[in-house]
Amino acid sequence: MKHKPKWTFMVYLAGDNNLADAGDRDLAEMRQVGSTDEVQIVAQFDRAGRDHGTKRYLIQANGANEQGESLGETDCGDPDVLLDFVRWATHEYPAQRYALVLWNHGGGWEPSEVDRIARAVNAVDYGRAEAAERTTSLMGRAFFRTTWQRLLALPTVEERAICSDDGSGHSLDTIELGNVLAQTTGLLGQPLDLLGMDACLMSNLEVAYQAKPYVKYIVASEENEPNNGWPYDRILRYLVDHPDATTAEFAKQIVTSYLASYTDIHYSGPVTQSALDLAQIEQLTQSLDVLSDALVPRMADARREIGEALYKTSANFWGGTLWDVAHFCQELAQETVDERTAQAARAVRAVLQPASSTFVLAAGHHGQKVRHCGGTTVYLPPRILHKVSRYYGELSYARSHRWLAMLEAYHTA
Repeated sequence: MKHKPKWTFMVYLAGDNNLADAGDRDLAEMRQVGSTDEVQIVAQFDRAGRDHGTKRYLIQANGANEQGESLGETDCGDPDVLLDFVRWATHEYPAQRYALVLWNHGGGWEPSEVDRIARAVNAVDYGRAEAAERTTSLMGRAFFRTTWQRLLALPTVEERAICSDDGSGHSLDTIELGNVLAQTTGLLGQPLDLLGMDACLMSNLEVAYQAKPYVKYIVASEENEPNNGWPYDRILRYLVDHPDATTAEFAKQIVTSYLASYTDIHYSGPVTQSALDLAQIEQLTQSLDVLSDALVPRMADARREIGEALYKTSANFWGGTLWDVAHFCQELAQETVDERTAQAARAVRAVLQPASSTFVLAAGHHGQKVRHCGGTTVYLPPRILHKVSRYYGELSYARSHRWLAMLEAYHTA
């Protein structure tokens, strides 16, 4: 019987943007370790520039005898391109466990790219100036081209403007991510053991809930990631040296390695990283249901308390629409005059304490802005500044739990 390695570690580098040089550095870090009989490291890198195109690799130590397969020009924002990579990797390099790292289009979209998408979907009343506006909005950080297609297909420029700044880029990308993960699970015949998001802002409850049926563990950052991203040399050295470690142990080690890499270079900006156990996610969602039930009937008074708590919560992201759950609940418990609300807020914070049997396996942070971060964010757009995204209700979390009812009550009170 043919030997089946312990791990296939897949890295999808969407680097056809201003992160191309960072992708080269990360490939070099992977080559400091290289594949072994038990750990197969595979990567697909779409690098910026006409002369580069997309290549696939089985990463070897120091790049020795490494055969890169050239694919020509691909669209790294196309979900089908990502799925084709997973199909190739799992067919050519089957293993007992699989990790997939999405290395994000986080450098942002170029107006010329958005212009091409707009023309492909026949966007109504579209002008080139709109591309520049959209790429500087929240939508500029969207990962998938399909997210842009759906937004640019809206019937008016005004609707596109609202949706590009109300968190719907986050919502739409989360929906598409769930679709990709569902198909990935179908290809594997099993859930992904670990989903790594070497990307910005993805340690988020809505993202985790969308991934829950298809992934066991997620490792991601609440905050924007620094340009160095993950330290692949440290992460893969651990995996190669400890191929029998549990997936939970490996996930926690990624958090430790990530934070240490920025401490070692004396990085002064905010840094966060979390490992989430999706089998335990209902601990958080149920406690947020209780909090929602406490807030909704008294929203005429609670809306002020929510606003004050948001004002005092330092860790907020995605244009002020994603908020650290733990810090917000800490501030809400102190702000509210209602004991039921205070108890519910404290209960949410309690389930976010990192432990081996909780949703947050491990969480770490450096920097003043993120000093109170508890491991995950939730969508909570402030009144006046934002509306609730028209797409938020399509998310699995919004359909299955009561946070959306709280948001609607908050925005209409």
